[in-house]
Amino acid sequence: SFRRNTKPDKSVTIDQSSSKKTKRREKKIGVFRPSCDAYTPRMANRPIKYKPAQERTSVEKMSTTMGTIQRPNFRDALRRVAIILHQHITKIEQRFETGVRGADDTGLFKASMREVFNEDLFVTPRYRCCMVRVPMARPGVVYSMRKIRTVYNTPTTDEIYDFAHQLFKKVQLSSECSIVCLIYVEKLMEVAKVPLMPDTWRPVFMCGLLLASKVWQDLSSWNIEFASVYPQFSLEAINRLELQFLKLIKWDLYISSSLYAKYYFALRSLLEKSGFRNRYNQ
Repeated sequence: SFRRNTKPDKSVTIDQSSSKKTKRREKKIGVFRPSCDAYTPRMANRPIKYKPAQERTSVEKMSTTMGTIQRPNFRDALRRVAIILHQHITKIEQRFETGVRGADDTGLFKASMREVFNEDLFVTPRYRCCMVRVPMARPGVVYSMRKIRTVYNTPTTDEIYDFAHQLFKKVQLSSECSIVCLIYVEKLMEVAKVPLMPDTWRPVFMCGLLLASKVWQDLSSWNIEFASVYPQFSLEAINRLELQFLKLIKWDLYISSSLYAKYYFALRSLLEKSGFRNRYNQ
């Protein structure tokens, strides 16, 4: 006899398209966003209504501690540049920590460029000397030398500020050099994909200030003056660092007036960001 099967069909259908999608790994592509674009205030779609002169905000209330675009306050501008560099260092360090084998998965920065500007390649090495006691009858001195290894930690905003402030005081850099330096540093990060890390920020920042002085000032500073302010960097090391910096940015040192204005107003608008005043007063 034939019996009809009344049980439901338990066959499972596999969606091949969904399984293929899960196997595919979407590769994220990172795009560098300069600070002049990230911190520039946006008007959005808010309408701008005309106000008569009596109802407008007075010039005294519109003034800022950063000074004017032609002559910014170098201490205030340098403090804001130090905060932006500190944010770059912390964010890039997180990128390399979360990546595979210390690399950036998004391709925004190259791990090889980290070794190019490593501070150990330009700093004069230091050694610890230990004397060994020997009998008086034996002539000469016996000692041992051991190289001191430097441990690089994430710098604070005050450390970045103090590193450049001593240069402004001794070499007499103009107040615009801090803004121009930030432009060159971010151009190096964008064009050559150089990461700003705890072991690379000092050579990159110092070389950015050196190029800003030579391009922006009429009486520019000499490399030997930078070597006197930072004795850990020899004159030969500063020359190599400057040449390496210029090659990676393809010798493009031109800064338009509109680009400088964008960076100035972006640094000025940092006061409008939430939490900036608390970090600034620390």
